[in-house]
Amino acid sequence: MRPMKLSLFTSLAVLPCMSVPGLLFASVDQPYSVQVSSIGGVAVSSATAEVVEPFLSPVGKGKVKVVSPFGKRPVPTDPTKTKMEMHEGVDFATAPGTPVRVARSGQVLFAGFSKAYASRADKTDQSHLVIVRHADRMSTRYVHLNSLKVRSMQEVLAGDIVGTAGESDEWTEPVLHFEIRAANGKALNPKLFLAEVKR
Repeated sequence: MRPMKLSLFTSLAVLPCMSVPGLLFASVDQPYSVQVSSIGGVAVSSATAEVVEPFLSPVGKGKVKVVSPFGKRPVPTDPTKTKMEMHEGVDFATAPGTPVRVARSGQVLFAGFSKAYASRADKTDQSHLVIVRHADRMSTRYVHLNSLKVRSMQEVLAGDIVGTAGESDEWTEPVLHFEIRAANGKALNPKLFLAEVKR
């Protein structure tokens, strides 16, 4: 099969395929400075055109109710609703005992109680936290877990159960707090990565 020559400003569509991780477009990228951003709708790294694993919903397939989205919000326990805070994740409505699943494959960096996610009413009542680091150095966090099913340094695959959802005093209904963070630790809006997120 003879290689196809591309002219300047030619649009090249790459269809989805099963074996795409590590796929490189050096012969296209270098001569024409083509920047590959997606393959079959899946995001890729602009540096090497390596396919990036998508994020899955941690609370199952289908549309999920969002109790509190990412961004600035009134402090939940403030009756006046005048005090604001930065919410660095998204709170999904989840029934206690619901399996919480890894959004992407990676390695568990932390699994245990965290002072950073303590009860507002009682700071000694700490929440279970699981942090998973992924191949591209991004990470995900799972908070308000009743039980843990993973341990630190454990390798996990997308969809593996990290724990079960528990109670939370954040809202009038139980929630799972979920975060996506960049390689530098900056909190990112999960809505940009999860198709299931709706208000």
